[in-house]
Amino acid sequence: MHMPSDSRLSRLMLGIKKNDVLRILDETQEERIELQNHKIYSLISDIRNLKIFMEHHVFAVWDFMSILKSLQLKITCARIPWYPRGYGESARLINEIILAEETDETLYGGYSSHFEMYVHGMNQAGAETKVINNFLNEIQNNNLELSLENANVPPPSKKFIKSTFKLINQAPAHEIASIFTFGREEVIPEMFKAIVKKIDKKLKGELKPFIFYLDRHIGLDEDAHTPAALRMIKDLCGNSQENWDEALLVGKKAMKYRIQFWDEIALKLD
Repeated sequence: MHMPSDSRLSRLMLGIKKNDVLRILDETQEERIELQNHKIYSLISDIRNLKIFMEHHVFAVWDFMSILKSLQLKITCARIPWYPRGYGESARLINEIILAEETDETLYGGYSSHFEMYVHGMNQAGAETKVINNFLNEIQNNNLELSLENANVPPPSKKFIKSTFKLINQAPAHEIASIFTFGREEVIPEMFKAIVKKIDKKLKGELKPFIFYLDRHIGLDEDAHTPAALRMIKDLCGNSQENWDEALLVGKKAMKYRIQFWDEIALKLD
């Protein structure tokens, strides 16, 4: 059984007993390795390809925030009149994650969401932000399908977002937590490290806001968010074997959708 390094695993397992979390990590290892070794990272070697990557990937950053808020709605009460939902530990964990993802400290002081940091990084790098801004305007007044079409979202990003919403629509909390954990939080640090390594040193001043975003995500995900997300999976799945089986299935699907997304963006970079 191939597992993360001892130091990485010890961080992941902080506060978690040996249970089905290990099973999911083990049974999604093939997808994890494929994501970590994907050819897309070697293609992000110049400013042109980086801009193309950002113009597609920004929609995955928006998608990530949507998964996060969907999970919050499932396990906390975000309505009036308020009533307790009964997910005390998971509610605490998701609220702590949202605090950082939605209102993190910025490079220049103040607070901002990670999504807004990413868009700022795009602007500084000279990447096109018209499409993502049009999409944000559309989504405030139209449904997802129409907003994706009206804003002319790139096909790989459009397909990725649709796959995510297909998974999370009407899904129970433990499945959304699995998508968030195994399809996003647990794999992001290694993916972003690969991108940082490929960025030419000559460009690092020009890309300082983008690199700051990547570094924040790497640090938060490794040290806090991934262990918290794994504890949340444990809390929400509990002793239900059915819940654990569903969490594994949907987590694996989310990782495969990410691989397909990377494959399609890579075709634009060749």
